[in-house]
Amino acid sequence: MNKVLFYCQSSLGIGHTIRSLRIAEGLSRRFRVHFIHGGELIPELPVPTGIRMVQVPAISSDAEFTTLTPADPGLSLEQTFAKRRAVMLDTLERVAPDAVVVELYPFGRRQFGPELQPLLESARDRGARIVCSLRDILVARRDQAAYERKVVKLMNRYFDLLLVHSDPGFQSLRESFSALDKLRARVIYTGYVVPAVERNQGRREDTIIASIGGGRFGHELAEAVVRTAPLLAKSIPHRIELYTGPFCPDDVAARLQQLAAGMKNIRVARFTPELHQRLSRAALSISMGGYNTTMNVLATGVRALLMGCGNNGGMDQVERVEKLGRLGVIDVLRADDLVPAVFAEKVITCLDRTPVRAAIDLDGVPNTTRALQDFLDSTASGKINEASFHG
Repeated sequence: MNKVLFYCQSSLGIGHTIRSLRIAEGLSRRFRVHFIHGGELIPELPVPTGIRMVQVPAISSDAEFTTLTPADPGLSLEQTFAKRRAVMLDTLERVAPDAVVVELYPFGRRQFGPELQPLLESARDRGARIVCSLRDILVARRDQAAYERKVVKLMNRYFDLLLVHSDPGFQSLRESFSALDKLRARVIYTGYVVPAVERNQGRREDTIIASIGGGRFGHELAEAVVRTAPLLAKSIPHRIELYTGPFCPDDVAARLQQLAAGMKNIRVARFTPELHQRLSRAALSISMGGYNTTMNVLATGVRALLMGCGNNGGMDQVERVEKLGRLGVIDVLRADDLVPAVFAEKVITCLDRTPVRAAIDLDGVPNTTRALQDFLDSTASGKINEASFHG
């Protein structure tokens, strides 16, 4: 059985961690997987069985991704990196993986180069294949050309394989990274990474699930849900479950709880690791357009109102939401719609229509596992089976 060392750094929210754990869980059916996690731990988020978790001292980022902060206030950033680097290199030596999978880097997380480049150098010296795991849409940069040159340089120096967790028929990496042809690594589109959940075709509960991801953004959406609840109580029999996210500031969460106090049709909670299961039975999902939340919607087939969050200049959510809206898969929610009377009308209208089921590849987990196994097998034998790859 081949061994995989998977690195994931979640700096601001929970999306990167959730997607990477879903991929790692799939890999664990064919590989022995060690998972290095560098973000803040989420106690309620279970680690899939079959994965050996290696938690290094956590580092988080500010909302603009300009300042990194260690979770341990007694350590400087340099000391934290030194500790993390030591654990990572020790894990590499102990595991002796056949492949090292790095989520996002070098397309992002370049501030983590002080620990990643030594890891990749050592992995390459040991003969491990080096793989980048990448989501569908990249954040645009101020100097896009310079950014792409740096990415190409690092990709061509270290990486053998790029796994893009997207369907090119819906969203090609080339749309947000024009220098794709300059990469020497093999590029494979895996399809989208979705949770293992049954698509509910029968009667759904009279429940509306509202969520704002990790909770550091989207507060205006969460507040609009609470303020609209009294209007909805007069029109529809639904109950609302609002999840503020594990990283929602305490004062924001407390304000939302206070606003909802006394309302019988809404419950405000922090987090549930079973969001996708709840969505499979719900009548409607209200959320932002992050990768994982959107994939929960597509996997479950739930009616959805999605709002693209353009924080930090990142328009990936907006682009994803607008595309799905044009296809009729979801209904688009915009800032002007957050006025309670307008919002209530959007909710009622969305509940009355049947969403379109788009032909988008959602087999990202099994396809990733198969692609990595095929790649390791073919490179070990010294030849590539072209039929095993697409993209």
